[in-house]
Amino acid sequence: MSKSCWITGASSGIGRATAISFAKRGDIVFASARSLEGLISLKKECEALSLKGKIIPLKLDVTNINEISKSLKYIKDNVKNLDYVLLNAGTFIKEDSKVMSIKNTKSMIDLNYTSVLNIIISLQEYFDVLSIKQVAVVSSVAAWRGLPMAAAYCSSKAALKSAIESIELDYSNTNVKFRLFYPGFVETPLTDKNDFKMPFIIKVDVAGEKIYKSIKQSNKFEISFPLRFTVLMKIISMLPWSLYKWLMLKKIKK
Repeated sequence: MSKSCWITGASSGIGRATAISFAKRGDIVFASARSLEGLISLKKECEALSLKGKIIPLKLDVTNINEISKSLKYIKDNVKNLDYVLLNAGTFIKEDSKVMSIKNTKSMIDLNYTSVLNIIISLQEYFDVLSIKQVAVVSSVAAWRGLPMAAAYCSSKAALKSAIESIELDYSNTNVKFRLFYPGFVETPLTDKNDFKMPFIIKVDVAGEKIYKSIKQSNKFEISFPLRFTVLMKIISMLPWSLYKWLMLKKIKK
């Protein structure tokens, strides 16, 4: 039996790959992003592959509360149940803290953190109406410890981690389950811009399949991947500050 899901940030990268994974299994996917062109491209790709599912493009700026409300009303008017929500929209701007700008900082915090909370708050009146079972949120291993050239990004993802942990606790006596994903390096348009080595980087379709299968088959609250990289990062994140700082600075100088 087909399911329905709503994916933000679906025009490219992890969101697009996950949307394709759902469509392969015959599910209905409400695919949201600011780029309508990217969403139409996704829809055409799935049609060209003769996938059993259906992509419904839904242009959305997740930082705009009015657009969030309109999108949810549209979904309610078109399906009886919305089984899964994947909040994936996000961005990264590499920036030295000594010259970081208010504009870039606000942009990352608004998109990576505030927009997710705004959507979850907006979902409150739809959880029962649409029988929403699960809300999955894409954070990052950058949530675990501060990284060079990424003060705004790391802090936005760390704030997101704490917020979803709190929300899952508050919703523990309901039928809605929250999930957190911590991807390592994935081949996407965002990582294409990186000018540094990215250990254990994985293909975007592998990431999409991992998220799809975890949403459908796993009960874990936190899912991190790829395994080798995230285990390494977990160990590093537990180091005392003096040792962690020495390691990071040594890495930068290479």
